[in-house]
Amino acid sequence: MAKARGAAATATKEPEPIVEELHFRSDNAFLCLLLNRRTKQIRVIDFRAGALPAKRLFIQSVAQREGVDKVILLVEKDEVSSWTRVGFVREGQVPGFYKRSDGHLVGCVIGDRTASIEVSEESQKLAERTINAGKKAAEGIEDPVKGVTVKEIDRETAKEARDAVWQKRTDAYGTFDAFGRDAARLYVEVTSKKTKPNFLSAEFQDCFGHSLIEILRAPRNEADVHAVTAGLRWLNDYLKAKEIVSAFAFAPVDNLELTTAFVASGYRKTGLLAKGVLLGDKRSDAVLWTRKLADPSGGSEPPLTDDDDDDDDDDEEEEEAT
Repeated sequence: MAKARGAAATATKEPEPIVEELHFRSDNAFLCLLLNRRTKQIRVIDFRAGALPAKRLFIQSVAQREGVDKVILLVEKDEVSSWTRVGFVREGQVPGFYKRSDGHLVGCVIGDRTASIEVSEESQKLAERTINAGKKAAEGIEDPVKGVTVKEIDRETAKEARDAVWQKRTDAYGTFDAFGRDAARLYVEVTSKKTKPNFLSAEFQDCFGHSLIEILRAPRNEADVHAVTAGLRWLNDYLKAKEIVSAFAFAPVDNLELTTAFVASGYRKTGLLAKGVLLGDKRSDAVLWTRKLADPSGGSEPPLTDDDDDDDDDDEEEEEAT
């Protein structure tokens, strides 16, 4: 009888949520971990500055328990060095992430070592080769793209398409899962006679002025790239009209089709993440693609500054954990 009751309890146990918020609070620390079980990734939101060892231990324990591969944080510039001292790596920045200041991305690949791995020199060179090829390919994409229709769709339609794509996992790229807390979402469908429908999404927060851009299926050919580019440009215009300051996305370092679409839509590389993105069943190093959409003090598409450059020098932020 006891065995029967145990079996029944197991059978009725609800599945764990795909995205779950986990919290850690102490006298001098307050963290929120956004755990994504689909992508095996955690985004940490730190409500109290200072990277204490206790924070790292909590993150590490949750990540190992859940089989997480990658952890990322976006922080102010003066917080970067404290996180690198506890084993994280400075991997890039999102211009205008906090409207009037940049968000600096630090990350950690979860493994047996305390210190995280960094993007290899080989992967850096591969990213540059892919970007150079993408720039050449992007020159042939018209503006506006002809023969592509972009329309806004509802959440249920987008999630239904997402579930179908991720069930097969072939070319599955965007998840449309929550990246931030209490953020709004927009979904669009792109169609043309030469491609099957694809779907894009922008998660944005008006209070901060940034937006994460996602593409459901990675494009496979030239027609797919043109359709995705039309969708990205449509989102650019929509977000600028809402006075969103910046947009960002992640893509594999070796994916020419995604690189071409982002370059053709005005994005540029402002970071490289070790094991930063999942496409299908493959986790690979990622380019952080960003676009500055507007100047929070007025105007739009401001000129680049030294602070926007991902190659700026900051010795204290790049010191390795000991």
